[in-house]
Amino acid sequence: MTVTAGNPPGDFVQVGATRDGLEPYLDAAHRRGMRTVLVETPAYLRWRRLLGRREFEVEVAVERPQDPDAVRTALAAAGVAPALVLTGFERYVYAGFALARALRVAPWPDVGDTFRPLDKREQREALLAGAPQVAQPRFVPLGPDGGDAADRLGFPQVIKPADGGGGLGVLLVDGAAQRHRALDRVSALVNYGGGAFSGIVAEEFVKGPEFSLQGVAHEGSAVLLSVCEKLTCLEEVPAEPGLSGFREVGHVARPGDGAPPALQELAQACLDATGYRAGPFHVDVIQGPDGPAFVEMGFRLSGGGLVALVEKATGADWAELAFRTHLGDAPVRPPSPDTGAGGTRIAGQISAMSEQELAAAEALREPGMTVEIQLAAPPPDPAALPADDLPVLASDLARHTGAAGRVVLSGGPGDRIPALLHSLVADRLRG
Repeated sequence: MTVTAGNPPGDFVQVGATRDGLEPYLDAAHRRGMRTVLVETPAYLRWRRLLGRREFEVEVAVERPQDPDAVRTALAAAGVAPALVLTGFERYVYAGFALARALRVAPWPDVGDTFRPLDKREQREALLAGAPQVAQPRFVPLGPDGGDAADRLGFPQVIKPADGGGGLGVLLVDGAAQRHRALDRVSALVNYGGGAFSGIVAEEFVKGPEFSLQGVAHEGSAVLLSVCEKLTCLEEVPAEPGLSGFREVGHVARPGDGAPPALQELAQACLDATGYRAGPFHVDVIQGPDGPAFVEMGFRLSGGGLVALVEKATGADWAELAFRTHLGDAPVRPPSPDTGAGGTRIAGQISAMSEQELAAAEALREPGMTVEIQLAAPPPDPAALPADDLPVLASDLARHTGAAGRVVLSGGPGDRIPALLHSLVADRLRG
């Protein structure tokens, strides 16, 4: 769909709010004169207001946004005429694409006439079948007893929900007994917005540097915007001594046009294997001993402040490029990064969890480097919400609260940024 003066733009519908508060699609929609509509659970809409997040023009409360039929009914009752449906949060990516296909609006059909976003297990199977050259950790689906097949993966291994997000329920185990405990733990969790996970998988643990690729699929081709080095720590699971989970501490972003050919080829192989032809994507990768190994893929913009970090490192407005590929109103081409006199353009960030980390960041001073401290507002008291909201928000409160702020470094000698960020969070990375 091309938006012109004679073609009313219709409504932009976002299924699920972002958890980092950026809402980058809002600006892209407003530039086109589209009315903005947010679909979320009633509980998260109330929580979002307490957080003081940016407002959409219309909010549509749906008890189960993961149900595309329920969303479609609610939008019709609210008088919403969708022209573009995109997802703001991993939990609802499946419903978002199903809704667009049912309504016959963008991103359908350019995304692929029959495209359906695959969960983590399905992604692995699609790559095994369609791109066997792509390395990936061995994996097995898990039943209630853990299964003998999982033992053949060796230890340590990673236990994770097949359709989780934001690191929810991703645990590292070092034996069958720990795996049984992890299974019990993950089975007792609720997914974002309430409800059970679609399944649980075990995968072998591949040790090595972690990266994520950010890009846009356009007519089936991968436009790689950036490559981020991930800073990840292990943290003990509350009330589960001996069990540890993963948390992303920070990222260092570099322009994608300088990515090694192996990473560019991996991104394209992921699109080909999953049949994803148009829209934003990100791919998590571990650099193993034999090269990059695929971990998982997301069919949306990344969270965790990465949209802003990608723009700082590359000059590319990721949300705007996603709109362009869906609406066909401009070439989908990232700008050439302005590296200036300092050479390769680079930007990095950490999520600070203490006042001590923020104070250490304030003391960082390097010639030509910008240090930006983004303080987090004091979290609202969940007791201000109805009691029935708390079970629905349990995973959000566990995974998306507690940060003291965000520290962003840019400019200056690029090779200094990773070292400085590591110094800020060294204690957590050792843990």
